[in-house]
Amino acid sequence: MTEKQTTNIQYAMLSHKGMARQNNDDKVFASNELGLWLLSDGVGGLKQGEQASQYAVEEIKKSIEKGFPLHNAVHSAHSVIKAYNKHESEDRGATVVAVVSHGNQYEIAWVGDSRAYLWDSAEGQLTQLTEDHTLVQKLVNAGLLTPEQAKNHPKKHVITQCLGIENDHQLNIGTVKREWGYGEQLLLASDGLYEELSVQEMTASLKLPRDNQAKVEYMVEQACKNGGSDNISLMLISSPVMTKTKAKKQIGLVDKIKSLLKIG
Repeated sequence: MTEKQTTNIQYAMLSHKGMARQNNDDKVFASNELGLWLLSDGVGGLKQGEQASQYAVEEIKKSIEKGFPLHNAVHSAHSVIKAYNKHESEDRGATVVAVVSHGNQYEIAWVGDSRAYLWDSAEGQLTQLTEDHTLVQKLVNAGLLTPEQAKNHPKKHVITQCLGIENDHQLNIGTVKREWGYGEQLLLASDGLYEELSVQEMTASLKLPRDNQAKVEYMVEQACKNGGSDNISLMLISSPVMTKTKAKKQIGLVDKIKSLLKIG
């Protein structure tokens, strides 16, 4: 593990109901103290989605406070929502994407189609780190659809994983573990953002000479202008690494021999 100087993480977040919805079923939460950032989206088509996303946020927060691993915290949220569903006439469900950061290491966990992207400001590149738990993604993985065809597929919003709905043994929690790099940022987003903004539009927004909060507000504004057909939520989280890693000089075989023989 490379040692790097780190500091408190700078972040910005915003959740907006969009232009077409009466309620906002998205929830966002951030805590530098816990090293936790998360976004949950109440599943469309299921009633009380706002309640489900709130349960998800509260339970994951409680679990992290108790010292549980992120994977366990997400599964606990699933169990809590399922327990509520047993006592209600209508099911509720939610997607989630969450980040836990310790030092220069971080972990991402997700269920459903809420996403995490890596923004490399030095390269000007935005890379999706999560893989959607959706029907069309399964078809893409099977080679039955191209990514371009998936974007406009009539069933692109059908998710295959959801907190509170799947049986315990079927829940597939995606996880990614990485090391923070200097100048990097994580972008967490509900589908209300990336369905309205292309990767090119998000990249252009991230390149703007503005602070994190201004960039977040600008992206929500642009998503609303493009239609805002769903709730829009996002978080922009900056790397805590304050120094660039210096690459070690590679010593070739000839140089090693010269060094051993003390040949100038």
